[in-house]
Amino acid sequence: MSISLDICRALAAGISFVGALAAFAADAQKLVAVKITASPSLDGKADDAAWRSAKPVAVVAKGVMPKTRGTSSNVTVRAAFSDTHLYLLVQWTDATKSDRGHKTWVWDATKNAYVEDADREDALSVAFEHTGPFTADMLSGEDATWDVWHWKAFRTNPQGFAMDRSHRFFKSQPSTKASKHPAKTGDDVWIARPEDSGDTVEKKQNAPTGNKGARVPQYLPGTPTGSAADVRAKGAWADGRWTLEFARKLDTGHADDTRFDPARTYRFAIGVHNDTGDMDKASGVIELSFGK
Repeated sequence: MSISLDICRALAAGISFVGALAAFAADAQKLVAVKITASPSLDGKADDAAWRSAKPVAVVAKGVMPKTRGTSSNVTVRAAFSDTHLYLLVQWTDATKSDRGHKTWVWDATKNAYVEDADREDALSVAFEHTGPFTADMLSGEDATWDVWHWKAFRTNPQGFAMDRSHRFFKSQPSTKASKHPAKTGDDVWIARPEDSGDTVEKKQNAPTGNKGARVPQYLPGTPTGSAADVRAKGAWADGRWTLEFARKLDTGHADDTRFDPARTYRFAIGVHNDTGDMDKASGVIELSFGK
């Protein structure tokens, strides 16, 4: 599958999340969440009894940017649920562990100022249907909202959370802040990516005005509150693979979150980000259902 010039331009303009392309397979893969009574410990390990009983589904996240075309990451995902929570276990191949910084401020003596380093973290994103059709394609041109969980190895993992946010797509320009991109229909699509309400899990700081040391982090840990604190997540890297666990209430009571009803099936997709804050690799649509 080739990437059109419009898609490349849109990606370069700042689209940096799940699903830059439509599903790679015609049929969505099926994932069944197993019912559990003992919740897994969120420690980035797959040794809990819940995961031994959950059947894994293997998906391939394929490169969607020109520089990543022809590359892929092998991903396995498991799901479990209790009376109150949904749990995901995601594992994917990554030859190098990148969690020591992201866009760090580095002192440049020749400029007598800080410049942004090239360091980038590993990350993984999960997008669920929320409102409107879920295509796993950010440029499909549909009016829709996705519920997105964005885990970042440096910016959110130490706090034990994923950033909880929405992707909102509009066929016409909304009153809220949104960026315009050419949709695959030939029309325009406006995309907004607000974080959920509450205090954020990460804080961004400007470069210091004077020399405060060779390296100064651009991002500081935050303590999320409100709806921004809904998604717990913890990942660990070993032997060329990340293992990441998510936990979230089935029903958070917040309008900006997907409410999971075990009687229903939900569409979602996974994005893998290797040493980048931009779009990297994406899966096609996966359908989540709940077992008995």
